[in-house]
Amino acid sequence: MIRYTLIFVIILFNIPDIKAQLLLTESDAVKIGLENNYAIRLQRSDLEIAENNNTLGNAGFLPQLSVDAGQSYSITDSKQEFLTGQMNDRKGAKADAFSAAAQLNWTLFDGLQMFTRADMLSTMEQQSELELLLTVENNIFDILATYYSLVQLTNHKKVILKTLEVDQERVQLAAQMLDIGAGSRLELLQAEVDRNADSALLLGVNNELIQLKTSLNNLLGREPGIAFAVSDSFAINPALSKNLLQEKMLAQNTSLLLSTHDIKLAELSLKSIKGRKAPSLDFNLGYTFNDQNSEAGFLKTSRTNGLTYGVSARMNLFDGLNLKRETQNAKILLESSKLNLEALENEMKATLHQHFESYRNNLQLLNMETHNVLAARENLIIATERFRLGDLSGLEFREAQRNFVSAESRLLNARLQVKLSETNLLQLAGELVIN
Repeated sequence: MIRYTLIFVIILFNIPDIKAQLLLTESDAVKIGLENNYAIRLQRSDLEIAENNNTLGNAGFLPQLSVDAGQSYSITDSKQEFLTGQMNDRKGAKADAFSAAAQLNWTLFDGLQMFTRADMLSTMEQQSELELLLTVENNIFDILATYYSLVQLTNHKKVILKTLEVDQERVQLAAQMLDIGAGSRLELLQAEVDRNADSALLLGVNNELIQLKTSLNNLLGREPGIAFAVSDSFAINPALSKNLLQEKMLAQNTSLLLSTHDIKLAELSLKSIKGRKAPSLDFNLGYTFNDQNSEAGFLKTSRTNGLTYGVSARMNLFDGLNLKRETQNAKILLESSKLNLEALENEMKATLHQHFESYRNNLQLLNMETHNVLAARENLIIATERFRLGDLSGLEFREAQRNFVSAESRLLNARLQVKLSETNLLQLAGELVIN
């Protein structure tokens, strides 16, 4: 018995001191996750790229200006005989030439395609913002779900610890009864077996806590071994409205908003293709400078400079019916985007219905389990008193103890399931982001 008692004491004294650990609240966890989570940080980079791409120059509104310059040298041998009989024979004649040019090209009209491209770039930036928001929502849900699971498991651990205190008292009482000849060896052994079973259960819960805390630290972008404690409980909203949730979902669900942006991009793509049927008008302005020097040839020096300017127009008259083909494909993609939105809305409504029914049923289960725990606690109190008085066997007391632990576990799990259903519903309604 001494050996088992030592095992029990070692287990109790090796339990981490929750009070000594830094308390991590629900809002703190979300805040840290939004700052450090790697998926969110990567998505922010994609948003920055989309913001950088959304410029007038990228849309085609601004002119293009280029400058070219070059300097060349040559050494040549030349022998020239003219009709007049004059001879020109030079060895190692040197020549050099310098040229520079500036060219400005500005598209003045392209069938309004530049305006369409500007709308597309703006839409793509908004789409990137929504993708970041979706990543944020998914990570908030994962953080909260893990956090709530930690709260539930921490409370379950407290129940086991209380059970172990009763187990130890039962072992001591059985040992005392055996010493005075009023008990049996079998009763003591059974008490020790039950205590050791609960000790093993505690070890398993401790391992689950370690795994969940490691997962939460990973979601928060922190070192996996950072120690922390969680709150004792979490609030439950028992009055969510299905109609209000659905109304908000159809108006602000991130996935649905992304789908509407897909439709807008498909419409702009079709508009851009149609714009290619119109003529385009470009303005050109250039300046050139040339300076040449030669020791052989007709000209010793030559220098020219000046402006060139003008307009050019072009129009596609026939391209092998490719424009028609692209237009047809763009229309098909537009219809597919609209169909995808309808399918997604229908799927979201079904998902909302499922989660709301789960939420409502879990609330009923929570209410029932709350009453069950009260009954099981009262039953355990009575059984404990009868056991101390010797009016109840160890097996009967153990059954009352198991019923109480089971009722507490079901209650904690029911609270967790209600909270997870509530969190799912808030995410569907676009209400999950915590400012």
